[in-house]
Amino acid sequence: MKRFIATAVAVGLVLALSAGAQAADEKQKKKKKNETPDVSAIFAKLDTNGDKKLSKDEFNAFKGLQTPKPGKENKEPKGLADVRTEWFKKLDTNNDSSLTLQEFSKVKEVVAATPLKKKKKEQK
Repeated sequence: MKRFIATAVAVGLVLALSAGAQAADEKQKKKKKNETPDVSAIFAKLDTNGDKKLSKDEFNAFKGLQTPKPGKENKEPKGLADVRTEWFKKLDTNNDSSLTLQEFSKVKEVVAATPLKKKKKEQK
């Protein structure tokens, strides 16, 4: 009888600990989902020719800092092209038509200051 009680207590502890760990994993996943990717990693991905600069054409592959929703990875939000042009102008502080990593590192501030404007549906 004592073995049965000891076993039941041990199983209960294991279940309680695993539930707590599972809740911590869920919080970690949510936290990672809300984080923006590393700016230098984005820069490296966009710099397709490896010259340590982003041309306007390379920057045009930039779709923003948010991870796209599943199924919409290849779709560009409406109005992004216009806003992206504005972002490039603000980031290109020396006006040489390319962005260095130092200039691109301000992308979070520029995107926050000039967000993508979502069009409201017209009411009839």
